[in-house]
Amino acid sequence: MRVALSYNKFGTSNSGGARKSLITLLRGVAEHKDITVDVYQTPPVDDPPETNFKYSIYEGELHEIPKLTWMNQVISRLQWGRYLRQQLKSDYDLLLTQNVLAPVSVQISNELNIQSLYFIRSIALTGYEKYNPELGRISNVFQTDFGGKIQYPFLRKNFHDYGQAAAGATQTIANSNFTAAKINDLFGVEAAVIYPPIELENYKVEYDRDGYITMVNPRAEYKGADIFLDIAGELPSEEFLLVGPISSESIRSRAEHMTNVSHCDWCDDMREAYAESKLVVVPSRVEESFGRVPAEAMVSGIPCVVSDRGGLPEVVGKTGEVVEQIDSVDEWVDAIDRALTDHDPEAQKRRVKRFSAEKQVEKLRRIIDDTTSP
Repeated sequence: MRVALSYNKFGTSNSGGARKSLITLLRGVAEHKDITVDVYQTPPVDDPPETNFKYSIYEGELHEIPKLTWMNQVISRLQWGRYLRQQLKSDYDLLLTQNVLAPVSVQISNELNIQSLYFIRSIALTGYEKYNPELGRISNVFQTDFGGKIQYPFLRKNFHDYGQAAAGATQTIANSNFTAAKINDLFGVEAAVIYPPIELENYKVEYDRDGYITMVNPRAEYKGADIFLDIAGELPSEEFLLVGPISSESIRSRAEHMTNVSHCDWCDDMREAYAESKLVVVPSRVEESFGRVPAEAMVSGIPCVVSDRGGLPEVVGKTGEVVEQIDSVDEWVDAIDRALTDHDPEAQKRRVKRFSAEKQVEKLRRIIDDTTSP
C-alpha cells in the first residue's frame, strides 16, 4: 500500500504527542500491512524516526508570518497547496494528514481522487474560541480578541477551511469523544475516535508513595503552571516537581524561589519522572483534546488530579479527581487529599487499557480496510 503523509513534523525533534501518536499508529499498521510512506513536511528534518516500514521524506519550505496566527495558517496553506500539487500523483492508495497542513491536503487528495484520513488532534487550531459561525461579521468582530479583530478575514477563512476538510475527508478521526463531539457541534461531521495510542509497557514503573506531586509541561499560565505553584505554596510539607521547559519568566523565577519545588527542564524518558511521583496534577486552563500525561501515569497506578477541561475528565473517569473551579486552590488541595486517600491503582490500570496502542491500531486498521477496499 502506497501512503502519502502530509504532516509538517514527522521527522522533526521535540514535536510532542501528535507526532508520537501518528508514528505509533503507523508502526502498528505496518505489523499487519506492507506499507510504503512518502512524507511531505516542512523543515527541519532533524530527527527521522526509526520505523518498521519504508518511508521517504520530501521537504517543502514555507515562508511564515510570525505572531499572526490566523493569517499565518491561511498563507502557509496557500503555499503548501502549490507545493503539494507539484508532488502528489493519483496513484497513492491513501493520504494521511493532521495539524495545520490538513485542510489543503484533504482538498488536493479529493482533486486527485485519493482516499484520505484526517486526524484532528487539536480543535483549537480552527479558531472556534475566537469565531462563531452563527454570528454575523460585525458581531464576530466585536466578540473576538484583538488578534481576531485585526486578522478577522483570515480567522473566518481558517475556521471554514477546517470545516471543509472535516466534511471532505474520506474519514475524519478525532482523538477523544470530547473532540468528536466538538467536530459534530461545529461542523456537523461524525468523526471516528482513535485515542492517542499508549504503549503501556513503555510507562510502567514502581509506584513511589513518598514521591513528588508532579506536573508535566508547565510552559505557561494557560497550562496552569501558576496554579500548580499556588498548590505548592499551600502544601509546604510536600515536595513538588515540574517536568518540561517553562517559557514564562515569572513562573520560572517563582519556581526557583520555592524551597519545595524542583524543576527538570527536559526528560527523555518519562518513566524517570513517573518513578519519582506519588501523584500527577494536570491544572490546564484550556480545553485539552485528550490528556496523554494522566493516561501515561495511570499505567503505573499513579493517582491523577485534573481540571474539568476538554478531554481530561474522559481520560481519568472515576479513577481520578476532577476539579471544576480550577482557580480555587482549596479545591485542588482537597482533591489531592482525596486522590491520595482513596487511591485505587488497579482501577486506573484497568481504565487505561482502553487507550492501549493495540486497541487504537486495530481501530485504524479497520478504518483503512473500509476506506481502501474496492
